[in-house]
Amino acid sequence: MKVFTAILLFCLPLIGLAGPADSVFIDEVRLVGHKKTRPRVVLREMTFGSGQRLAAEDLDQAVALSYNNLMNTGLFASVEMSYDTATIAEGHTTVTVAMRETWYIYPVPVFSLADRNFNVWWDEQKRSLDRVNVGGKLNYYNFTGQRDKLKLGFTTGYTRSLEASYAFPYLNREGSIGVEANFSNQRRREQNYLTRNNQQEFYSDPHSFVYRRSQANITLSYRKRIYVSHILALGWRSSQVADTIARVLNPDFYGGGRVEQKYFRVGYDFRNDRRDVRNYPWKGMFFSAGIAKEGLGIYGERDGLEVHADYRRYIPFGQGFSFSYGVAGKYSLIRTRQPFLENRAIGFGDNGLTGYQFYVVDGLDMLIWRTGLRREIFKTKLDMGKLVFIDAFRYIPVRVLLSVQFNQGVANAPFVDGSNRLNNNLLTGMGAGVDFVLYYDMVGGIQYNRNHLGEDGVYLNFMMDF
Repeated sequence: MKVFTAILLFCLPLIGLAGPADSVFIDEVRLVGHKKTRPRVVLREMTFGSGQRLAAEDLDQAVALSYNNLMNTGLFASVEMSYDTATIAEGHTTVTVAMRETWYIYPVPVFSLADRNFNVWWDEQKRSLDRVNVGGKLNYYNFTGQRDKLKLGFTTGYTRSLEASYAFPYLNREGSIGVEANFSNQRRREQNYLTRNNQQEFYSDPHSFVYRRSQANITLSYRKRIYVSHILALGWRSSQVADTIARVLNPDFYGGGRVEQKYFRVGYDFRNDRRDVRNYPWKGMFFSAGIAKEGLGIYGERDGLEVHADYRRYIPFGQGFSFSYGVAGKYSLIRTRQPFLENRAIGFGDNGLTGYQFYVVDGLDMLIWRTGLRREIFKTKLDMGKLVFIDAFRYIPVRVLLSVQFNQGVANAPFVDGSNRLNNNLLTGMGAGVDFVLYYDMVGGIQYNRNHLGEDGVYLNFMMDF
């Protein structure tokens, strides 16, 4: 016992000397430049705070992660983070977060395409102005300074719609509970009623609306930590279709030749998002998985149950390279024929395949896997000076990159007819192109793509958060 005590007394001074060099105490996180955004919103997205002790070797990584988190909020045009290096040797420091807030109010005139993507409108629909939507939207981000979003919109043209939504992510003091509510109503004079040869077929009537849809949703989210979220959603759907579609062209549109459908929907999703830049990731991972039940027995017109998952990984290496891979899929637990619009698989939303922009593949089940490689060739920041009067947009970070990708996927469609040759078959596509990234997350690109049918072409891609 005496020997142990002597050793402990000898080591205590050494431990005291080693402590400051091995760890850093954050005296203060100093916020500068936030005019509307409340401090708790900024601090909630950071991986550390005042009064916290970090391992000295982890400080730079913690600063980098906090920077990405703040930029991914969409609240800031730029963020600069620094800390007092003079006091690091003494085991403590002050971190300064200098922010330049972006423009929050966007009264956006709407000129959007009715088709699934730009290439379908340009080539298949011959750039028809009858297939565009015009109107206006008011997007008010950071409505009360707490990262909440208010959206109002009206559209006329190919689709007439009304929409309204409000999202508040920090309902409680800890900022772990969020809520969102939205409502929309749509009316169309033309409606996709069938898939033949893996192409969408439409029925139109210039004198009346052939499809109407209303929906409402309320969503609760729980995010105890920064990256992991649990999302519970309850929704209501009501739609009607023209008699000609439901009783002549496709009796399976809703099933049984019905002209309308109503149902409630409940779903749960788990999400772990550790990407550095969400619209154009370079490093990190994304994983989501969930289950959705459509039709709760109240109306008795819909009975669907689906599980789905999506995993993506991004790995930087060498000088300016990043490799990515991922897999996504869905599986229908109820194996009966589903209504036409609820039987979608490849070609909708995020489930597209390189080289198949002009095709859709319906199915109860779906599996997609992707790999990609990017090489950054140019990076700069443009100063627009007096040409841009809004300070948030005066400096434009620009990145130019080369990219190649390889995709494969398959959709299981037990009820599809023989004309859809892409169903129940392995699809393979590849592409190479040039990507342009403006600001932090506005992405565009030009790609040459080719699919397993031997078809190829040059395509345009756009991704912007508005």
